[in-house]
Amino acid sequence: MRNRSLLAIGMAVAVGTSALAIQDNDATRRYGTPANLRLYPQATPKEALASVLATIDNKRIDYLLAQLTDPAFVDKRVKSLYGGDFAELVHETAAKLANEPGTAKELGRFLKEGEWEVNDTSASARLKDVKDRQVFLRKVDNRWYLENRQKPAAAKSEG
Repeated sequence: MRNRSLLAIGMAVAVGTSALAIQDNDATRRYGTPANLRLYPQATPKEALASVLATIDNKRIDYLLAQLTDPAFVDKRVKSLYGGDFAELVHETAAKLANEPGTAKELGRFLKEGEWEVNDTSASARLKDVKDRQVFLRKVDNRWYLENRQKPAAAKSEG
């Protein structure tokens, strides 16, 4: 009877492990970094921003760039500035965050104190006392990503 219990526990662990494997399959792997939506959720804009802050706290800048930052921006930057070398972008971003520790602190304020505007595919947070910057996120498939901008997109003129 005890062996059956151990077998059942072992099977439950195996099923749980294969569920993790499904989450971390090649479709969610970017730049060699698998998505970990349990540790760094991004189902809502606030979850995504909290995950951004967690990766900064955990010094997981690789994860921040591969999984939480707008994929189109990261891909373009890696290709155009670093000749495809993602590690160089990670190094540049880590240095910038280390030299500007107020950035993460301010992101934390946007998360905690921000006035949020959310629609189906985009979100922004603003602070009453910070007029020249906002935080922007966009939704791709079912995940929210931090955009690399601080001001609203310029309105397109009709012509």
